[in-house]
Amino acid sequence: MLRWLTRIVVLILVIYLGACAYFFNVAELRNSENDKNYTYAGLPASLKSYVNDFQKRYQASGKIVTIKNDGLKLDAYYLPAEKATNKTVIVIHGFRRNKTGMKAYADMFANLGYNTLTVDNRGHGKSQGHFVGFGWLDKGDVEAWIRYLISKNKNVEIVPFGISMGGATVAMMSGDSLPSNVKALIEDSGYTSVEAEITYEAKEMYNLPQKPFVSTVSLISKLLAGYSYTQASAVKQVEKNTRPMLFMHGGADSYVPTKMVYQLYDADKDPRKQLWIAPNSGHVEGFADHPSAYTAQIKKFLNLYFK
Repeated sequence: MLRWLTRIVVLILVIYLGACAYFFNVAELRNSENDKNYTYAGLPASLKSYVNDFQKRYQASGKIVTIKNDGLKLDAYYLPAEKATNKTVIVIHGFRRNKTGMKAYADMFANLGYNTLTVDNRGHGKSQGHFVGFGWLDKGDVEAWIRYLISKNKNVEIVPFGISMGGATVAMMSGDSLPSNVKALIEDSGYTSVEAEITYEAKEMYNLPQKPFVSTVSLISKLLAGYSYTQASAVKQVEKNTRPMLFMHGGADSYVPTKMVYQLYDADKDPRKQLWIAPNSGHVEGFADHPSAYTAQIKKFLNLYFK
């Protein structure tokens, strides 16, 4: 009897750990989705002209730039503004996407007169890496890109901008000691923490509990990818922010729940913070749904700190 009970317990444990490993692979292991060309794939009609414009600009004056950080080669598009300027936006993509899907955003900033550096996060696109960093590893890479820009121009004025996981990246780096060249921050549709987002998705997609399931997957992440979901907190980082920051989110986001942006906004103690909610928009749909209002909000915010 005891032998059979032991076998059942071992079988349950093996199934449980197998399920946790599967979820880790789904969440963090690089796959073909990370490397597709998203230039026009799934592109809303309202953004097609921006992408076409970017393609023309990039063909005329853009270039690929690469750096190494944490032993990984990282890749980006660099597009100088039509009129020489120190103003530069670092454009950061979301989960399982890459820089090819951020051309409309880069073009929007180009229209506003900014240089743009549109990056591939580690484990995505042309950048090296086997794991998704969920913002926590990516923030160090973006900070390496900041150092790169400063090495090219000591007077560069930088704005990190990101959507979804890229938004979380910006929020997570906001609490770090950043160079004075970083003048402002913009995050669109980022989550409060990796733990909160993974817990939400595990419940929504698989009806799985935070404990012990997400906690076990977090432990696997710590062992294999180098970070736990608990430590990867955007809220705790935003609490230490000392720069002007614009928080943006879709009012009907069910992937990264809209309530998360209010938690991030409330955590920011800097009085220059701003919040904009895209009416009735789903996840990272604010720009596509309201291109004029979205652009105007960003322009108004940045004009306070850039002349």
